[in-house]
Amino acid sequence: MKVFLPLLFAFLSTVICAQAPLELDSLSENLVTEINKKPQYDSDKLLRISAYKKLLEDPTTSAPQKIEHFLTIAKEFEKYSFDSTLYYLDKSLKIAGKLNRPTLIDKANIYLSSNLSNVGRSKEAEDVLSQIDTENLTPDLYIKYCNTARRLYEDLSFYAMTEDNYKNYTRLYNSYKDTLVKILPNDDDLYLDIIEKDLLDDRRLEECLQVNTQRLQHFKMGSAPYSLITFQRALIYEIMGECELQKKFLILSAISDIQASIKDNASLTSLASMLYQEGKIEIAYNYIQSAYEDAVNYNSRLRFLEISKTLSLITAAYQSISDKQKDSLRLYLSIISVMAVVLLITIFFIKRQVNKLSIARNELKASNNQLSELNESIVTAKSKLEEMYLNLSESNHIKEHYIANFLNIHSEYIDKIDKYQKVVKKMLASRKYEELYQRANSQEVVNAEIAEFYKTFDQAFLHIYPDFISQLNSLLLDSEKIKMKDDELLNTELRIFALIRLGIKDSSQISRLLRYSVNTIYNYRVRIKNKSAVPREDFEEHVQSINAFQKD
Repeated sequence: MKVFLPLLFAFLSTVICAQAPLELDSLSENLVTEINKKPQYDSDKLLRISAYKKLLEDPTTSAPQKIEHFLTIAKEFEKYSFDSTLYYLDKSLKIAGKLNRPTLIDKANIYLSSNLSNVGRSKEAEDVLSQIDTENLTPDLYIKYCNTARRLYEDLSFYAMTEDNYKNYTRLYNSYKDTLVKILPNDDDLYLDIIEKDLLDDRRLEECLQVNTQRLQHFKMGSAPYSLITFQRALIYEIMGECELQKKFLILSAISDIQASIKDNASLTSLASMLYQEGKIEIAYNYIQSAYEDAVNYNSRLRFLEISKTLSLITAAYQSISDKQKDSLRLYLSIISVMAVVLLITIFFIKRQVNKLSIARNELKASNNQLSELNESIVTAKSKLEEMYLNLSESNHIKEHYIANFLNIHSEYIDKIDKYQKVVKKMLASRKYEELYQRANSQEVVNAEIAEFYKTFDQAFLHIYPDFISQLNSLLLDSEKIKMKDDELLNTELRIFALIRLGIKDSSQISRLLRYSVNTIYNYRVRIKNKSAVPREDFEEHVQSINAFQKD
């Protein structure tokens, strides 16, 4: 058994030590999150204060009620902004003085003395307390008075420069402390706070922790008492040498301060100092910066003095790290810059070669596309001519008449292609790539061929059907007759129905021949049929029955 117990304690200590870093890591992450949420908590606090301020604007609010509202607002500002706290306490004191309300004056003065003491203005705090007649105080105000005096003389004894002053302030501190112990209930937090302080001074640390635990059970995270009690617990663990537990409760206190928008705090500064000593400079720097922002917001000279030493040490260490990082960064940037220059030069040469290949490939592709378009034009023209030739089978004489004409057209197309190929070869040989590219992109050849096609089609069709226009007009209403311009043989509408007369009824096929969209062809057909003097459904059959007439 004697061997077992030490082993058991060693095992439990190992488990606790292993779990502690994990818990601290989680709490530290939570603290960083809460620091980032400070503006949100501060905004919520200011909204609450704004709601109290609106009560002051109510015309039905009486003067005594205004004093209470001013004191409430001052209480809200108490650990948030020292200047605002003084402002609203001063407001309440002025009105209470005019109304000659001693109780309200005493209440405001106790608050004022407490806040002056908090920021190290102990002499002023003592002067304010001396104006209060304790015999006329209510029980609640008397407790607040005694506690304010207790804390004031505790601070004065701590900073006393002479032995006599120290003894005097200590005597006064003990006097008010003993008074509070006598009149407070044993379960009151202020009573327990005094007992805890005495146990701590006597170094009865285990009992001190028990009292602290009892107090902590009555308050929630995000309240001023919770922040204070966890901070006091951290101090106990500091005396006990329990650094991890000290750090844990400093973090909990700091989180609670942030959630309660308490700017008059010490936990974050103490935590930053611990981390600085552990060499965690960057985290310590972030914490001390946050603590400094709070001190600026609260505007307490005492708090500035407490932070300044830690801030200067951490800032100097952080600056040293930052300078080293900057030097490393400059070195890395120099290396990267050299590599970037080499890379850019390489990319430049590669890109130049790629561009040359791309230009040559595009020129060749453009030439091939042009040749393909010409070949397709020939095939299309040949197909159209063959269809026309087949559809002109009404007269053998007419067919024979146009064989030579069609052969001549084919020959001309072949000559054009041959001529164009020679031009292309000549330009390629002369390296006139840009001119060749422009010629390949030009629509002039295609447009000219289309116009020539229309002209050839019109002449050939009217040679076979010389009265086609007049016969088509005979199928239309008198007011809707088609009138041709002087320079026209056929227009688009007539060409569509000329093809229908030749047996080509499909709109998509007509659109390919005349190079219009299918919708355009469809609209033209509908438009003409809507002008029909014969039934719409029979109009195209009448068109197909138009007789051919051969001129000699």
